Amino acid sequence: MSDKIHEIIAAYLAGECVLEEERQEVKRWLREHAGEKDIELLQGMFRSSRLMREKAVCRKEFVLERMEKEVQRRQRMRRIRWYYSGVAVVAVLLVGCVLIFGRSGLKPEDLDIPVDLVQKMNVSKVHLKLSTGEMIELDKYQGMMIREDSVQITNFDYMLKYSYDTVASTEVRYDTLVIPRGSEYSIVLADGTKVFLNASSEIYYPVVFPGDKREVGLKGEAYFEVAKDEHRPFFVQTGDVRIRVLGTSFNVTSYPEHEKIETTLEQGRIQITNGKEQVDVVPGKQVVYDKKNSQFKMRSVDTKLYTSWKDGYYKFEQMTLEEIMETLSLWYDLNVFYVNAEVKSLEFTGRLRRYDRVEGLLRKFEQMNLVEFELNGRNVMIRKK
Repeated sequence: MSDKIHEIIAAYLAGECVLEEERQEVKRWLREHAGEKDIELLQGMFRSSRLMREKAVCRKEFVLERMEKEVQRRQRMRRIRWYYSGVAVVAVLLVGCVLIFGRSGLKPEDLDIPVDLVQKMNVSKVHLKLSTGEMIELDKYQGMMIREDSVQITNFDYMLKYSYDTVASTEVRYDTLVIPRGSEYSIVLADGTKVFLNASSEIYYPVVFPGDKREVGLKGEAYFEVAKDEHRPFFVQTGDVRIRVLGTSFNVTSYPEHEKIETTLEQGRIQITNGKEQVDVVPGKQVVYDKKNSQFKMRSVDTKLYTSWKDGYYKFEQMTLEEIMETLSLWYDLNVFYVNAEVKSLEFTGRLRRYDRVEGLLRKFEQMNLVEFELNGRNVMIRKK
């Protein structure tokens, strides 16, 4: 089985976002290999996973029971492969369905399907600061309309959406969406641009875009799907960096406390400048801006490593434990402490579901038997074994 098919099946069974063409590709592969050893198990689990998505939550237990029976019927074990390379340890972590077939019997608990399929986000702290200075706690306004003069703001399913009347005021007024640690939110701006905001982020934007350009300010991390408008370019100002866009999809990571600003382009074309130097970026490239020396560096990357968070999972490749914990600490609002500094440099490759409980994710790292975690409230102590 190809690595690509492996990855799509694992993602689908783990409840992650899978494109329709990827799902169809797996279905074609399963049909082509029908009758082969172990394929029936995959087909059954694939069908059961689809059924779980289609049924209401109250039917979850029934679907899980069917999945467990399907697995028990074939009695096959899937294991996690660990790779060791010198001092660095590369761990292939998969949540839900693991990629490699083994020979031991599979028990229902080996499926590792959490009781709480989705972590409850800390949306109670997400605030919208209106141009009037009023602060609105968005969790109290779920499914409701917020009106700001002639502009309508709908707040539904953790997304704000701006729309306005044809008589909307041309006066430039700015709102700010503030996302705390341990949460996320998305917004559709007045021009139709969609922005996914990660934990500990802020976006500053006009209620209605005036004139011949569109411009927003960003702190933290966001993924942009910019609405095309050839007559009005879109700009993102973040720190010393200014990004010019015509219509594209890209990710920006720009936390004030970090030494670098990373911009990763998936589709379209963007230009990045610091006022002295300009860089043209094409899809599949990432530009890293070093705040200390004010220099740009461009490299080719797997864009999913930097954009998968918006689809409900984290994907990482030879990333150090320190870098991974830096990301997880924002999402789970954790304070991380290292008893042994050398464990910071351990490297991992794999995928983690974004909405799993943090205890389960930390256990995945402990399976390599080199590090252990002590979780006390929001404090995490990490030591080598």
